[in-house]
Amino acid sequence: MADVRARIFVLAGPDLARSFDVGERALLGRSGECDVVLHDRSISRKHAVLTCQDGQWFVQDLGSTNGVSKGGKKAERIELSDGDEFALGDLPLRLRTALEDAREDALEFAADAAPAAPVPPPAPPVRAAAPRPSAPAEEEEIEIEEEIEIGGVDEPAAAGAAGAREPSSMAATAYRAPRAARRTGFLAGDIEQRPLWVRGIVLLVLLVLCAGLCYGAFLAVTTLRSGL
Repeated sequence: MADVRARIFVLAGPDLARSFDVGERALLGRSGECDVVLHDRSISRKHAVLTCQDGQWFVQDLGSTNGVSKGGKKAERIELSDGDEFALGDLPLRLRTALEDAREDALEFAADAAPAAPVPPPAPPVRAAAPRPSAPAEEEEIEIEEEIEIGGVDEPAAAGAAGAREPSSMAATAYRAPRAARRTGFLAGDIEQRPLWVRGIVLLVLLVLCAGLCYGAFLAVTTLRSGL
């Protein structure tokens, strides 16, 4: 098993505050076959591939419907550095290659996602007993001590435990160059990501084609029978 080389943080969408450890090559998309599975509707089944070559990271579009962008500019292949934010479709992501900083970010993400602990109600006031006339002066003074023990979690210990539970890294795989040419055309991406009216037109065209084929077959059969 190879050491984890980087971590991807999800900054919005259904997977908000989630992070994924990646090796030298990771496939990103909605398909369960991907190394990083993202559930945003703008993501294609196999959207992009993240690779590391000679210490430099790149994200390569795999002919997705909504593409890959950085700083609002789309490109087929984008170079990334530690802390850079990029987007697959409409989903913003962040790449961290410095593992120590990535662990701190993961703890901050987990703290933001966790619900706040409930505040305990204040303790009721304690009334001192009235002094007894026959009691001596030193016994008239009543000392009231309240000890409130609030269970907590040692932050350094929690941070150490989080570091110890860092998930195992994925196996290193040889770099495979992506396709040289990008798929183009109306049906190059996922049809379910097209607008509703576009899908309706496609369905109507298919129905017309089927009806034309059936009518053509009927005419052919009729012609053959009349010839006999």
